[in-house]
Amino acid sequence: MEKMKESLFVLFTVPQQQVGSGACYIAWDGYPTILRSKAARFHSYANAKAFAKENRVALNGLTYIGLEDFTEVELTGSEASNHLRVG
Repeated sequence: MEKMKESLFVLFTVPQQQVGSGACYIAWDGYPTILRSKAARFHSYANAKAFAKENRVALNGLTYIGLEDFTEVELTGSEASNHLRVG
């Protein structure tokens, strides 16, 4: 049985020291995190952009909004799913 995936908008940021090629995200507290499970996730680009503005996260070449695929297990097993902004 294939696991369902959902594409959600997240805020990506370049790690300060660019360690490895792993992704770095903006978490719900507005700070960078390398943990996917802590990434702020949104159903719409507009909600992601509003979150960035509310948290004074500058969108530029180093921090940007993009899509990331999450499995159903990741979405249901994460505390971040409780904060998912719909819209």
